Amino acid sequence: MKRKIILASHGNLSNGLLDSAKMIIGNIPYEVETYSLVPGKLAEDYANELKIEIDANLDTEYIILTDLYGASVFTAMYALVERENVRLFSGMNLNLLLAVCVEYPDKLMDEDVDQITKDAQRGLKHVSRVVEEEEDF
Repeated sequence: MKRKIILASHGNLSNGLLDSAKMIIGNIPYEVETYSLVPGKLAEDYANELKIEIDANLDTEYIILTDLYGASVFTAMYALVERENVRLFSGMNLNLLLAVCVEYPDKLMDEDVDQITKDAQRGLKHVSRVVEEEEDF
C-alpha cells in the first residue's frame, strides 16, 4: 500500500514542519503535501478536493496531521476519517511526523496509532532551570 502524508495547519506551520523533517531525515520516502489555511480560504474547500483524491486512490494510505484539535482545519479533515484508508492526528509536531515517516513504514494498525500518539506526547516537556541554594557557613 502506498502512503501519502498531508500536513494541514493554520498559516505556514505545515511548511515549516516539513522543512524541519527534511533537515533531520533528508528525503521523505512518501509523498507529502502541505496545506496552509490563510485568510480568505476555507479548509472545507481543500478537504473536498482531498476527498475526491482519496476516493480515487483507495490503494493509498492517507495520514493527515493537523495543528489544533477542534479548530477549522481539523474539523474539515475530520469528515475524511470515515474512509478506511485515512488516519487523522491533531496536535501535529515533529516527533509525530518523524515517527510516521521513519518508524512505521507499513500500513498503520490501531496499535501503531496508539503508540505513535504516546510517543509524540512524550516529546512534550516543561523544562525549568534548577538553582541550587548556597549554604551559609
